[in-house]
Amino acid sequence: MYPHDNIFNIYYNIGKRLPFQVKRCDRGKYSQNWETRTSKEGRTFMVEKIEPKGQYGKAYGYALVDNIPDDEYLKCYYPNYKSGEIVEIPCCGCGGWVLVDVPGVSMDEVFPMHQPEETISFGKYKGKTFQEVYNSDPAYVFWLIEKDPYYTVNIPNLIGKEPNSKEEFIEICKTEYERVFPKITASSIITFGKYKGKTFKEIAIEDKNYISWFLSNTEDRIDYDSFKEIL
Repeated sequence: MYPHDNIFNIYYNIGKRLPFQVKRCDRGKYSQNWETRTSKEGRTFMVEKIEPKGQYGKAYGYALVDNIPDDEYLKCYYPNYKSGEIVEIPCCGCGGWVLVDVPGVSMDEVFPMHQPEETISFGKYKGKTFQEVYNSDPAYVFWLIEKDPYYTVNIPNLIGKEPNSKEEFIEICKTEYERVFPKITASSIITFGKYKGKTFKEIAIEDKNYISWFLSNTEDRIDYDSFKEIL
């Protein structure tokens, strides 16, 4: 479904609930973070009606700017557009739409948290439970969570813990994330390239420029304090 999809797939993925609010994030906006993509700022559309036809169909609603109904955009498509009128939303079958809101419904209800015993229904681990996948590839489960702001998994239950509060739930998730994705330190062994098998401390003796290049180009999590002493 995410990071981008058409209005009809979003409609099916939220259980055919109406109305729902969406935003079109065109190619130039794909680099924005999820908080920006799913905010109500900018132009959004409130989808009031869906007429499915095959894989796609027609979607009807109205435009908003900064969450206030706005007529100007739709007048470009419908010169005789009347304020408040429900009309067909342009490009509703195109990819790039993201879900912003389902008015009157909690997102926790629309997208309930996945539990360890649930089966994954897509991807390379299709047919396996979250528990089975987490036992062998915990990074994949975190990847699913990071890929979609509405996708949640009960991480504490996956590691056999039962938090007593939301704060404790968050803290357990953070600690487990640190375990699965430990930060690279100056004592870490590099696993690729011409210095494969050496620590960054060892490399610093002969090639500090390489370390500077690595730190500037890697997407891994870095413990920068540990590199200060060798640079």
